[in-house]
Amino acid sequence: MKTTIIKERLQSALIAILFITVFLPFGLNHFGWTRWLLLIGLGIIIASSVLFSEFVVDKLFRMPNDITRGSQYIIKRNIRFEAINILLSFVFMTLFLDRFANNDIVDNHFNWITAGSVFAVNCWTTVVIHLYWRNVYKKRYLIRQLEEAQLLNGMLQERQRTTPVRDAEEEKAEKPSDANGRISISGTTKDSLEIAADDFIYATSEGNYVRIHYLEDATAKEMLLRTSMKNAVESLCCHKGVMQCHRAFIVNLKQVDKVEGRSSGIALVMRHIADTVLVSKQYAASVKERIKNP
Repeated sequence: MKTTIIKERLQSALIAILFITVFLPFGLNHFGWTRWLLLIGLGIIIASSVLFSEFVVDKLFRMPNDITRGSQYIIKRNIRFEAINILLSFVFMTLFLDRFANNDIVDNHFNWITAGSVFAVNCWTTVVIHLYWRNVYKKRYLIRQLEEAQLLNGMLQERQRTTPVRDAEEEKAEKPSDANGRISISGTTKDSLEIAADDFIYATSEGNYVRIHYLEDATAKEMLLRTSMKNAVESLCCHKGVMQCHRAFIVNLKQVDKVEGRSSGIALVMRHIADTVLVSKQYAASVKERIKNP
């Protein structure tokens, strides 16, 4: 396990130990100075449980602690970790209390009351720790998304600055009727659309229709075609820079104005119309790669 992960898990253990130290459950307030020995013992159990639970999730479940996989992945991973940790802590804390935390006033021998108290304390501290780390990881993931969005925006700005010169030179060499530079898409009705590939902005699915946003004489326009998203993908995504970025969106990366970093991932703000196009986690990596290496 990485040192940072070990530190994080020990921080979790420390939160649980502080909770027990402050509220003194299990009748620990009736043990005088020996309560500190009992607290040390409980602390060792809690710390050992969190480290072993982390090892099980990492090695047996093959779920590394990787925030780049998204907030939902981290939440699922933490739920598995917490379930294992609650089980281990419950078993060993119950055995420890049964053996060492009994006197004339307090009876922590194994029974339903003791088991219920141990389980309740473990669940409560787990909820507090889960909320704490969920907030921490979401902030870290958002910071990472914002940093990556800033990097991608720098690339886009540089490309937008240099593209007009390159496009003008290419246009002289290309024939106006070049089929590879044209997009043609037809609906199930007589409606159809044929435009230059570079004039396509994005398309979005709306029920049994696909709404296509494009440029005509440098003016943003849109057209609603009765067709399936599958047909739109087949007709549009064969052109350079055009790709599906969400189950409901097809985008022309050449028409992306900037990238927005969000807690859920990234989104693309389009040129000419300032619409925001969502990017699902399924396509996020390929979209980023295509922006970096068009």
